[in-house]
Amino acid sequence: MSTLIVYAGKYGCTEKCVNALTSQIKDPVEVINLHHDTVPELSNYDCVIVGGSIYFGQFQKACKQFCTDHLLDLKRRKLGLFICNAAYENTEQFLKEAYPAELLEHATAKAGFGGELNLENMRFLDKFLAKIITKSAQKENKPLPSIHWDEVEAFSETMNLHLV
Repeated sequence: MSTLIVYAGKYGCTEKCVNALTSQIKDPVEVINLHHDTVPELSNYDCVIVGGSIYFGQFQKACKQFCTDHLLDLKRRKLGLFICNAAYENTEQFLKEAYPAELLEHATAKAGFGGELNLENMRFLDKFLAKIITKSAQKENKPLPSIHWDEVEAFSETMNLHLV
């Protein structure tokens, strides 16, 4: 069996999560960044994992388009869906808004992995807004956004159980 991970992100958090998934999935894995790579024929894969970041409340357009373009093929395979979002507490809402309902229903695993604010990679305006978010969280004694590695691991374990 083989697995394809298809993703799109903005500042590297999604890529970090994809790298972790790649090392934890038991099957051979091919990774496609929708911003840079050509999507291969999905019939070559038994399992597809799709993931992307939520940016200012919006899911990556490239991921949405991929899901729309390949809806029937995705429903014929084992499927995992994830998002990376700094507002971890809104994961369920963001998942419902990001993916078509029929894919969410079909998916073997779906999760939010949290997110992080990596200021060094950000453009000026994004960096400015991230600093405001960080200061606000600190004033309210809220934790800063972070990747929930336990969610990545649980997602991988669920996918591995269904790859057999």
